Amino acid sequence: MPGSPIPIEEAVFAVLDVETTGLEPHARVTEIACLRLQRFREIGRWQSLINPGLPIPPRATEVSGITDAMVAGAPSFAQAWPALALLLEDAVLVAHNAPFDLHYLSSEKRRAGWSAWQGPVLDTLRLARNVLDLPGYSLAELRQSLALVPEPSHRALADVLTTAALLEHLVARLAPKVHTLPELLQAQQPVPLPWEEATRYDVPGPIVETLADAARRGQWVEIEYESRAGTRRWRLQPLGLERNGRLAYLQGLVEPPRETRTFRTDRIRSASLALAPRSDDAAR
Repeated sequence: MPGSPIPIEEAVFAVLDVETTGLEPHARVTEIACLRLQRFREIGRWQSLINPGLPIPPRATEVSGITDAMVAGAPSFAQAWPALALLLEDAVLVAHNAPFDLHYLSSEKRRAGWSAWQGPVLDTLRLARNVLDLPGYSLAELRQSLALVPEPSHRALADVLTTAALLEHLVARLAPKVHTLPELLQAQQPVPLPWEEATRYDVPGPIVETLADAARRGQWVEIEYESRAGTRRWRLQPLGLERNGRLAYLQGLVEPPRETRTFRTDRIRSASLALAPRSDDAAR
């Protein structure tokens, strides 16, 4: 029947992973891998090192093992994109912590003069938090808890294969209730969380008050945020709170670049009112 929802077994998934020169917003891509699946069978595979056009910091090399010598003869992102685009065509893009991969994928596309990714996205991290009750949800932790293979290694193809195995496991867990692609995409969605419930998720009252007041007034704030990459300050406009599994997240508009990002509320150390970005800031 025309217009009927696509059954999950008929959907095409493109499982993607990128490695980068770091975790900063302006970091560049150093490797990409993509696995194209239908009925959880491989129908296409592509991987390539990417020459980022700048030296790879030692810290990034320690994580991924990718060196300047390895990427010296590799294509640039612009040169590699046409081959990757073929695997992404008419597919649902799947990634673990998809905002990370999408940010750098879209940044590289914009840098090359193309538009950001516009297709459907399935984040196995968000989906796992809603489906499973486990101590941790990193790819390595999920692989160990669920006995997935292969082991993730901070190299793009190994992480893609692990993510594909995780996706199949999660779909099987959802099978009694979730049958179509729209239902699967909906299953990853977080639940809106009222501001007054934020303190239940380890957010101090003064921080909640600052964020909630700024959201109501459309003001900007500066937060001190502690992540695995270290502590940094972010200037953003709070949009709201959401709950994903046992964790709560702040949604905020950051600029530049002008995009929505999420921040774990238990990692926000402080929040204070800030000036809105200048137009020249947004243009950078």
